[in-house]
Amino acid sequence: MREYYSIKMRATLEEKHISGAERITTKDKINSVITQLLERPSYYDFMNIKVQKISEIQFIEKSLNIKTIKTNDYQHANQLAIEILKNQGIPQEVSTSCINLIHHGASPDGGNMRGAMIVNIEGERLEKDKSRGIRTVNVDFEDREKVTKTLLEKGYTERTVDALALATKNLNHPDILAEYCISDQPDYTTGYVAVKGFYYRITHLKKYGNPKGGRIYFVKNNTDIEKLYEYLQSKAFLIKELGDLE
Repeated sequence: MREYYSIKMRATLEEKHISGAERITTKDKINSVITQLLERPSYYDFMNIKVQKISEIQFIEKSLNIKTIKTNDYQHANQLAIEILKNQGIPQEVSTSCINLIHHGASPDGGNMRGAMIVNIEGERLEKDKSRGIRTVNVDFEDREKVTKTLLEKGYTERTVDALALATKNLNHPDILAEYCISDQPDYTTGYVAVKGFYYRITHLKKYGNPKGGRIYFVKNNTDIEKLYEYLQSKAFLIKELGDLE
């Protein structure tokens, strides 16, 4: 049996988070992965790298299929996102309200949450801490180099590799219906909506210059939150193959 290790990096500047990344790899590649992560942030005054052996790992055969949707502005982009969510059984008033919150700061203090919102189809927020939210961790591609090379050749970015892995783990859970995500970087406006089977990469999903961002996990009404937290934070997954690219 192969042994796998989780490597997590977090970097801050003046106590503000500026970069984070995670890899799952075999023992013989730990040093090279750490070197890659050390070079990821261009500046920082604190960095923490944690290496931990994974006791049990599960496999997902294929990632979500990627479909890119090009739009002219963020109003049109979000109308399309709301329609995609509506097709998954999420009422328009629920998705609209939550999306507006993400665009204006979903934390109680009006800032960005550190993790994702969890919202059921009745519009109830279920995350345990509305400032902290929930982070999906412990997921990667089995052959990350191959997947990264393929996506870069097709015009995607390494950012897509990480987001696709997270979304694939999320949508692998039976109670997660969809995910909505925009970056908190003011100059990065492409976001995505993930549903069962598809990762819709949508251009102009937020207004240029907006420093707000975050994720929303839309879940079934009867979701067991304790079990969902355990799945997202503790269960480890490797994705074997890249899904279809459209």
